[in-house]
Amino acid sequence: MTPLNNDVLAQIRAAFPRVAIEADNAFVPWGRTYLDAKPYQRELMGKSWDQLDRSYLERRSDALGFLGTQHLVAVLPAYLEALIEGGLDSQVPGMLTLILAPPRPGTDDGLGATRFDALLDALTAPQRAAVGAALRCFADQHPDTSLARAARAALAAW
Repeated sequence: MTPLNNDVLAQIRAAFPRVAIEADNAFVPWGRTYLDAKPYQRELMGKSWDQLDRSYLERRSDALGFLGTQHLVAVLPAYLEALIEGGLDSQVPGMLTLILAPPRPGTDDGLGATRFDALLDALTAPQRAAVGAALRCFADQHPDTSLARAARAALAAW
C-alpha cells in the first residue's frame, strides 16, 4: 500500500458510517429482476459495510446496477476499498466505474440520469469527496488503461 492508498482508504472509512444493513428491500425499486437478489441480501443482512465478505462482493459486483439507492450507498465503501486494494486484479473496477459515471449527454447509460441523481443526493459531501478520491487514486495508479480512462470520466461528477 502506498501512502496515497492509505490516505484514500482512511477518507473512505471516515466518510461512511458503519451501521447494520437491513437488506430485505435491497433491490426495490430498481432490481426486482436481479437473479441473485436473495443470496446477496442474505450476505448483507445485519452487517456493516466493513464486515462484508469482499470476495463475495467482488463476484457479485453486477448487483451494483440493481440495488436501491440506500443499499447502494450502504455497500459503496466496501466496493471503493476493493477498487483501491484490488486494483486491476479485481473484478470491481469495470462495474464500479460504470455505476459512478453520469450518463453521457443524449444517453441514459450506466445507472441512468434519475438513478445517478438519486445517488448523488443520497451521499454527503464527505462521501462524495471519498468517491472522487478513490476514482482519482485508481486512475493515477493505472494511467494507461481503459479502466483508468473510465475512472477519470466518472471523476468529473464527483
